[in-house]
Amino acid sequence: MRVSVGIPFFNNEKTLLNAIKSVFCQTFQDWELILIDDGSSDNSLNIARRIKDPRVRLISDGVNKGLIVRLNQMVNMARGEYFARMDADDLMHPDRLHKQVEFLDAHPDVDFVATAIYIIDDQNQITGKRGDIMSNISGKDVLRRAPYVHPTITGRTVWFRNNPYDPLFVRAEDRELWCRTFGRAQAAILPEPLFFYRELGSFNISKYIASKKTDMKIITKYGPSIVGYLGTFSLLCKEWMKYIIYKIFTLIGLEQILIRRRSKVISDKEKEIAEKVISYILSTSISGIDQA
Repeated sequence: MRVSVGIPFFNNEKTLLNAIKSVFCQTFQDWELILIDDGSSDNSLNIARRIKDPRVRLISDGVNKGLIVRLNQMVNMARGEYFARMDADDLMHPDRLHKQVEFLDAHPDVDFVATAIYIIDDQNQITGKRGDIMSNISGKDVLRRAPYVHPTITGRTVWFRNNPYDPLFVRAEDRELWCRTFGRAQAAILPEPLFFYRELGSFNISKYIASKKTDMKIITKYGPSIVGYLGTFSLLCKEWMKYIIYKIFTLIGLEQILIRRRSKVISDKEKEIAEKVISYILSTSISGIDQA
């Protein structure tokens, strides 16, 4: 077994099946799929139960334990050499596993690899592209923002087991992990968008505030050892400014401007090609659901 794909889900009845289809349509087929229900109250679990494929393992204990607990649980269950994660409302490009496995095989010193992403809305329409490819990610880069798009990560299973997610850093567990392992983890980013990341138009200020609080907690904890006390103070000031700007834009109804600024505009041709890939993903059959 080369790759264990992990998808935790909680009340994702509208998107879960398509996320699973994107695993089944991979050009790289030596995988297992671990589905963990995090106490869903909608039809998500019933959708997952209908799948009839020996490569799929479904776990449900009826309890809502949260993403961090489920991520660590999936890593510990993984049988594959590599662990690839994704969220239940996103889609993998059909070549994602092939290209990430190929890269990791060719670079045994690399612990995990991320990719660039296409942004999609709730209608699976492409709205932009994201993913800065930096040849040398500094400690400041890791502290001030998450340089790797978390759901695109594929890495060595043993590395994730040796570096579990910390449950004390809810909504920023990835950023905490990158900071904690900075200087000893080897990572890379593939420039090709191999992932369709769903970003809905609404902006939740309460979730943003919770994330900012955790971000500042991370900077306070790891900043002094990475960028020194002065650098830490500077980063904390910038985080506060960012929070204030988002709060003001939200209050006056202009938060969409800030959301759009996060992504790059793509050409009509690139958008057309990417949306054909999405159509291909959505047409994929799954035994037990689309087949008798």
